[in-house]
Parts: sequence; structure tokens; C-alpha cells
Amino acid sequence: MAAKGYVQTVLGPVSPDSLGLTLPHEHVLIDMTIGACSAEVLIDQTESGKAAASTPEAGWEPGEGGPGTAASFRAKWNQPICLENRADVARNWFYYGNYKVTSIEDVIYEANLFKRHGGGCIVDQTSIGLARDPRGLQQVSRATGVHLVMATSYYTHEYHPAEVDELDIAGVEQRILRDLQEGVAGGIKAGIIGEVGLSTQMHPNEEKVLRASARAQRATGVPLSIHPGFGPDAIWSAVRILEEEKADLSRTIMCHVDHRLASRPGPHSFDPQPFLELAATGLYMEFDCFGWEGSYRQRGKVDMPNDAIRLNEIMALVKDGRESQVLMSHDLALQHWQRKYGGHGWQHIPETVTALMRYKGFDQALIDRILIQNPKELLTIG
Repeated sequence: MAAKGYVQTVLGPVSPDSLGLTLPHEHVLIDMTIGACSAEVLIDQTESGKAAASTPEAGWEPGEGGPGTAASFRAKWNQPICLENRADVARNWFYYGNYKVTSIEDVIYEANLFKRHGGGCIVDQTSIGLARDPRGLQQVSRATGVHLVMATSYYTHEYHPAEVDELDIAGVEQRILRDLQEGVAGGIKAGIIGEVGLSTQMHPNEEKVLRASARAQRATGVPLSIHPGFGPDAIWSAVRILEEEKADLSRTIMCHVDHRLASRPGPHSFDPQPFLELAATGLYMEFDCFGWEGSYRQRGKVDMPNDAIRLNEIMALVKDGRESQVLMSHDLALQHWQRKYGGHGWQHIPETVTALMRYKGFDQALIDRILIQNPKELLTIG
């Protein structure tokens, strides 16, 4: 683990001032297929998969075994992304190959584009069980000069390796501490705990991991990142456990607030009050789905925001004096979001969103506070 006052990257500790514009929540190399042999098996194994794909448009035939059972869609599930199917992939996501970002060459291409647009650091929040790739991260960092921070801890229970069943809270904590203090794959050390995956109805093993992660944070001063279930009740349940464990909420991120915190049905989904109430805890509020312009994927009564609405939510926090608690990222975890495959890529925030921020009244000092200073302060070991 880096000494106090430094940031732990996959190539070793660095000065916080060297980071520059930072994306605090991305997935550099990831495989979410968890051993599934087809997209229909994959979808049926996860909460998010079922919620997103349980529609006729995704080939779902109720009573016929689930998604992809329609003959024409069964043929589509395993196709590589191409111009002809790019719209289908964007709307239905759960194409089998889309759930893997595994090409180091593709990732180097994306990271270089990010760097060319002023980017300096990417936090890889790929937790254990999602095919975290320490040596692969080192290759990308060496090839591009972009700082990469690796994560530790575990995602949602569907992705837990067998060891989580066998370990108690103290055992899970020790596993996390090993990644922070000794490192893996020849000594590559994690610089953040997360993303800790929680379902809408928290699984007992998820609670175990959450408590262990909070204890590891308290012991080390390393930042902690939480992937909550859907809705404010799930988020506040996580906050209560963090408070019981005496986690440092001022060094804890609540991820995905842009689409998991709102609970009112449209057209009133973008009420700022839930954001202000959660920010009062001292948590970092992470708006990490920039580039998701996904109203065509509407799956519930609560509206999915676009980038303009995300910035409106952020400005409500700024007006409440909470600008030092705001983080922005893309959560790029699917192949079709990469620039090479027709997506917005990691360059989206530095290239496009910053221009929209200026148009909507963010001055340069505020942009730098959110995109440079906030992640720098978060990642610096306390």
C-alpha cells in the first residue's frame, strides 16, 4: 500500500498532483459472463440481466425458457458487434460477446484516445470475480502512460468466488487487506476498495463483504466504493451498515446515484431532494453513467437521465455547497461503449461533457474541482 500522501497505482505509488483529469469509475478489463456458455444463461443468472432483458424486443418469450428463445434472436446473441447490429446491441446490451472487455489492444486504443483529450488517470473498479486483470492493467498503463488504479473486494453475490461462502467477516477483510498491503500477481497493489456489489435485496454474503470492506477501509485509510441496489431504500440500507461499522463516509463513494437513487416516476424522477439528503451524510456522490443516453431502454417507471439531466442534478448539489463531494465517470463495462465499436469511450467526458458543462454554466474552476481535485483528494491515502 502506498505511503500516506500518495496514490497507489498498478505501477506503484505516485504523487497525487500527477493524476490530472481522472475517471473514478471505469472497467478497463472485465468479463461478466461468469462462465455462462450463452447470453440466455448469463441473463438468467443476474438481477440486472433479468430486469434489462425481460422484454419482447430482446427475444423474451414468457414460459419458453427465457431470453433469446425466439429463433431470430437466438441467432443474434452471439454475433460480434458490427454496423448492422449496433442499434440492437445498444438497446438490448446482453449480447454474449458485449459482456466482455478482454482485448488489451482495444483497451490501449481507448486509453490513448482518453489521454489525447487531456485524461490522466482511470480507476478500474473491477472487483474480484469479474476477471480482474492486474498484469493486463500494468501493460495498458505502460503502453499509454495513463495512471491506472486497481480495486479489491467483491461484486454482487452471483459473481462471488466460493471463498466468500467459506470466510467470515474477518476472513474477507484479511483477503482485502492482502491486496492492499502485499499485492497480487507479483506484488501489484490495489488503491481502492470496491466496487462492493449489493443487490436490491442485500444477500447475506454481500452484507458480509460490505462490513469487511468497511473495516479494511477503517484500518488503512484507502477509499471505499459501493455499488448499491436499485432505489433509495437499498442505498440507505448500505449507509446504515457503513455507519454501524464506523466507515469513514467522507472517503466513501456511493456509485450510480444518477440512476439508482431516484424513486419518483416520470416526469418527476429528477427531484434533487434525494441527492441533497444523501449528500448530507458526507458521502461522495458518483454520477458515473455519462454517455448512457438510454431512454429507449426504459424498463421501469423511474426515468433514466441523459447527460444534461445528470449535470442538472450535479448543479443542484453545487448550489447546496456540495461540489467537493461530486464525482463523474462513465462506468464503461460493455464492448459497445468503446469508441472502436461505435460507443462514446473514455474520451467522452473530457471531449464532450466538459463542453456541455461550460454551456450550462460550470466555470473552469468548478470543472477542475469535480474532474481533477475531487478524485485526487479521494485517491490520496489518508
